[in-house]
Amino acid sequence: MKRFVFALAIVLMGTSIKEVSIKAATCMPTGFFRDSINMTAALINPVGTVSGNVDSTGCNVAIYYDAAGVGGTVKSANIFGSNYFGVLVNGDAGIVSVDVLTSSIHDIGEVPLNGTQHGVGIYYRGFSDTSAVTGKVSGNTIYNYQKGGVVVNGPASQVTVSDNNVIGQGHVNYIAQNGIQVGFAASASVMRNTVSGNSYIGFPGDGSASGGILVVGGACYGSALVSGVQIVQNTLKNNDVGAYLSNVAADCISAPDDQTNNKVVNNTITNDYCYNTSYVAAISDQGNNDKMITNKITNYSCPTVYNPSGNAIDADPSFTNRPKVHATK
Repeated sequence: MKRFVFALAIVLMGTSIKEVSIKAATCMPTGFFRDSINMTAALINPVGTVSGNVDSTGCNVAIYYDAAGVGGTVKSANIFGSNYFGVLVNGDAGIVSVDVLTSSIHDIGEVPLNGTQHGVGIYYRGFSDTSAVTGKVSGNTIYNYQKGGVVVNGPASQVTVSDNNVIGQGHVNYIAQNGIQVGFAASASVMRNTVSGNSYIGFPGDGSASGGILVVGGACYGSALVSGVQIVQNTLKNNDVGAYLSNVAADCISAPDDQTNNKVVNNTITNDYCYNTSYVAAISDQGNNDKMITNKITNYSCPTVYNPSGNAIDADPSFTNRPKVHATK
């Protein structure tokens, strides 16, 4: 029987903001709530390009953008210290576009990191019918996050995630991290990233696993499907599941009737050791007409509770519809 595995997302003037150092006393409310908390941020809708140090210790968010501003760019910044989000791009109230480029985003979560489900390096959110949330996430190094490196969620989100280095905590027993997530009807291209060290060794056999790149949607999750995602030429190393396609019907068992057409193409997926005894696979597919083509896979023969045959590509037609698997090495 198919496993159902949970991997479970100040207005400043001028053209450039450099060497920002913000402490807890200057954290300001954003009006965006998470866990019944009005999230505070070190910077709110900064105009122009943010670069240099952004120390958001004591704040929930380092840099917050929404439709009240004009969007912007984060480039060559060093962002750290907030416990919920590093960069948050929120489209709940309308159109917003932000690029996050060549920056270091790290130490996003509690101190020390724990199992509460927050702590995301970069988060794009687009759930409103009137919003459009767009941008590029490129050339960044993202590490020491609690829950996720990059998350793109919601049907109004369309983001390109490319050429980033996303580094998880390795084999941890307190949270199932994910490197890059595209969720809940979002659109994205995920290309040429290096994603490593997202591995959960908590409760054996409970069905939890971490994903290097996670695509998640469908009625089981209370959302529309995620379709047309391009996962191309990434290097995925030491993640429980390298590329994790999870579009699940309302019964939380079946694949959807509608086509998802996600593609996992020309990726290099490797694993040093089978740490997670619950679920491990290089590529896991639950969807409809997804394509897994010319991927290079090594060291993913890991028999586990939810993949007892240790299939490197777990795409059995009994739980996914019309998978296309070709030319895997």
